[in-house]
Amino acid sequence: MARPGRKSELEEIFEILVTSYSQKGGAVPAEGDLCWRPATDVYETEASLVIQMDLAGMDPAQIEVICDGQCLVVRGIRPESSQPGRKHFHTMEINVGPFVRRVPLLVDIDPTSATARYRGGFLYVTFRKGEPQPVQRRQIEVDR
Repeated sequence: MARPGRKSELEEIFEILVTSYSQKGGAVPAEGDLCWRPATDVYETEASLVIQMDLAGMDPAQIEVICDGQCLVVRGIRPESSQPGRKHFHTMEINVGPFVRRVPLLVDIDPTSATARYRGGFLYVTFRKGEPQPVQRRQIEVDR
């Protein structure tokens, strides 16, 4: 057991793992991997379906957006933005590392109309409402 004011060995290992995992980058995570889920709003306007996702601190080139007409998948890896080196966190609420979010598309949309843009730390994916069309799974480029 750790003495008061000192970290246990397990706490130190956890800090090292979290820091090194978030800094390594690597492959974009699959859904079954250890991932966090960004906060997401899904709403309709008169003509569109909009998915808004909180992805502060991301490079838009590192965000993968995929649609198959039935579901939208957004994934990537958010790097740690704190100073490098060893740290002792008092509060740790900002998620870093791999993330994935699957959003079912419950409104009739035209999947070929999808646009994605990254502004002010938010990703916006917009679809025009319309007749569903059979579509192959496709990647949507994120506009900066």
